This record gives sequence, structure tokens and C-alpha cells, in this order.
Amino acid sequence: MLAPELTAHTDTHRHHVAVGVSGPFATADHGAALHTACMPLPPGYGLVVDLSRVTVITDAGVNALKELAQRVRSAGQAVAFVCTELMLRAELVLADLDTVAPVLQAPEQAYPLVGFAA
Repeated sequence: MLAPELTAHTDTHRHHVAVGVSGPFATADHGAALHTACMPLPPGYGLVVDLSRVTVITDAGVNALKELAQRVRSAGQAVAFVCTELMLRAELVLADLDTVAPVLQAPEQAYPLVGFAA
């Protein structure tokens, strides 16, 4: 299976790290790669994970996202997931991802939750 493409951006003004995921997100290895790209966060920074370009997600992928959210929250930092695609966002909510972190439809909704609003 193909691996996801991960892109990361640190916003020093809003105090958050934004990571975009493109392609499949289907295995524990994909989750480990995302965790490596996200952690550790700078002190006082939150995390926004943009899943809008995910092409396929499996239970293993959702479980990796839940584990990432729990690790970020246990470190005392905020996390939010973004997915502009309605069908995928509904899938994530049905899989109870929103019980560990917000699942939002736009990055602009996530910024105030994880860092400083501009």
C-alpha cells in the first residue's frame, strides 16, 4: 500500500503546528509516521491535523489518530482534526474520533481551539 504524504508547518504567530495528510491512511506504520511528524510539539503549541486530502482511511488509521490525540492531550496540549470532505468527516465522527478531539470542517475553526487566534 502507498504511504501518505505528510506536510508540516509551524505557525509561530498563532502557536500551533499544522500537519496535512494526503493519500491513504490505513496502517499502524502510517500512524507512526504521523506521530513522528507531530511530536514532540513545542511547549505551549497546539496541533491541527488536516485530513482533507486523505483518500482512504481504515480502522487502524482511525485508531492511530485517536492515539495521537490522546498523547497530545496527555502532554497538556490541544489538538483538533480538520476534514473539509463531508463524507470522510462523517466517517471520522461515526468512528468516534470526535470523542478524543474536535473534528472540524475548516482549519479556521481549529486555530482558536489549539493556539492563539489571529
